[in-house]
Order: sequence, then structure tokens, then C-alpha cells
Amino acid sequence: MSELLAPEAASLRSLPKVQLHVHLDGSVRLPTILDIAQQDGLDLGADSLEALAAKCQVTQPVSGLPALLDVFWVHQRVLNSYRNIRRVTFENIEDAWRDGVRLLELRFAPTFIAAGKPGLTNDEIINAVLDGVQEGMAAYPIELGLIVITVRDLELSTNRQALLDALRFRRSAHPMAERIVGFDLAASEMGTRPEDFVELVAMARAGGLGITVHSGEDTTAAHVQRTIEVLAPERIGHGIQAWHDPAVVQLLKMKGIHLEVSITSNWLTRSVASFAAHPIRKLYDAGVSLSINTDDPHLMGIDLVHEYRLAQKLFGFELSDFERMNREALAHSFLPERLKKRVNLLGNE
Repeated sequence: MSELLAPEAASLRSLPKVQLHVHLDGSVRLPTILDIAQQDGLDLGADSLEALAAKCQVTQPVSGLPALLDVFWVHQRVLNSYRNIRRVTFENIEDAWRDGVRLLELRFAPTFIAAGKPGLTNDEIINAVLDGVQEGMAAYPIELGLIVITVRDLELSTNRQALLDALRFRRSAHPMAERIVGFDLAASEMGTRPEDFVELVAMARAGGLGITVHSGEDTTAAHVQRTIEVLAPERIGHGIQAWHDPAVVQLLKMKGIHLEVSITSNWLTRSVASFAAHPIRKLYDAGVSLSINTDDPHLMGIDLVHEYRLAQKLFGFELSDFERMNREALAHSFLPERLKKRVNLLGNE
């Protein structure tokens, strides 16, 4: 990919941005993974950054989304304590600020983070993330929202408990409590139905959370349509397969649903056959609300500027297009309006 990105991208880095789709638990810096592994005595089968990259980064297309999700487990292992989760949260905020992000929505899955760690509770995980947010926002002038993930292929009961715990924290006295703003349904759609998660989505919505759902990534436009009909999300993670059905494209527009698009991620999971086959330009030109996101930047060896540069080089997006996308992303953020009003997208701070 480097040959596409050789020109200096300083102007893109300084462009004020909104990023709505980043997985905290899929975005741990490689030096941080190595450092935590050494401190905590974790055997990751790698004792150098080069060896570690081979285990926990994906930079070429894999067999599909499940293969990429398998790599998450290396990142997951170092999210094993309050200290480490807080550190990774802070580093995600720092990375976002360096990318020119002025509003970040960071998502995490307590059930996934806790898996295989009997001593790690939802309360410890959520509190660590909130404290990391507080530390990050004190260091960088950035607005931040948190999205709690339900993982489709994990137990419904544990997902329900994680959501209940997150909603309890949202009502707590923690200074960052109101930063818990969204709910996401993630992992592959294959083998599940939207109907399986109606209860959890209803609980999240009743608790004041905005709803986004991973859909139409490695599946079909019909999946996107069913997601909209059954779960009524305000946003959809990926959603790119909607392009293959004009009726679903019109449905997205009619409902005002925003797509959180991640170009490199879709290429790596073979959700598109090639970069050139990605429908982001077609969806944009059709009037679908969308934004550019990284998904799992450290897992994929990218940053947000990389994705903007890719969109510029491959699809002819111009500065005015990026500005429009970021205005759309700001409008569709789950943060309260009074917090969104603090976000300056004019670049004159």
C-alpha cells in the first residue's frame, strides 16, 4: 500500500476530523503489546516488534472476516488489568488527536475483553476505560464518546450483563459517565439473525444509547435491509454491500442512516475484491451519508490519514468531500448536542 501513499499528507493530517468507528480492543500499539507482555509475563510467542507484527497485524487480505477476527485475540490478551486497559484507552485518544480527530467515538466489548480472565470484571473494564478517557481528554482537546459492544457469537447472558453494567455506569457519579453514548452489535452476521438481539437493542435504546450495528460487511444487501427493519439503527458499521441493491440504498437515504466506512478493513477481509471495487464513491455520489474510519488501526498497520489519502488517490475525493463527510459524521455522533457544539471542524483553533 505504501506506493499509494508516498506524497506528503500533512494537509490531510491537519484537517479536523470526526471518527466514529474504532475498536479499542483491536487497536493496541505494537510496542505497548510487547511492553505489557514483558511486564506481565505473557507468552505471545514473540520477543521483538518484528515477530509480534507477524502475529497481531494483518496487512494483506485474509480468507475473510473470521480470519481477521482471530487476530483480535492477541490484542485481547494484553487488556488484562485496569492499568493496561486505561493505558490503551489513553493511547487510542492520543493516536486520534495526532490524526487530526476532534471528535472520537471509541467502542469496546467488555465480554470480549473479559473472556478467559476470571479475575477481570465488567466494572473494572468499564472503569478503566472511563478513567483512560478522563486522562486522555485532560491531555488533548478532543471530544469523546464510548460505544459498548455486544458480540454476536458470545453468550447472550454475558452480553446482557455487560450492557446492564455499562448502563449502570452511565447513571453513576463518574465524571465521564455521560461519555457512554452508544451500543454496537459486532462480529460476523453469518449464522445469526437481527431478531436474536432485539431485546438488547431495546434495553440500550431505553437506556439512552444511540444504536449502530455491524451489517453488510461480508454479507449482503438483504442483511442490511433486515437490520434496518428489525433493529432500526441510526448508523451502520460498514454497510457497503447495500450498494448491490438500489432499493436498500434508497432505504438508507430515506431513513437518514449513516454508514461508518473502513476502506482498508473491507479490503483485508475480502468484503471487496480489490480497492478499486470498493463502493464508497458510488455510495457517496448516490447521496448516502457516510464517513471514513479506521476500524482497527494498529491491527491493520494504518492510521486515519492513511485512509483519507487512500480515498483521495483511488476515488478522487477532494477536501470539500472530506469536509462534508466530517460534518455528516458530527451530525450523526451519539454525543449530546451541547458537547457536539464544542467541536470545531473549521481548522482555525
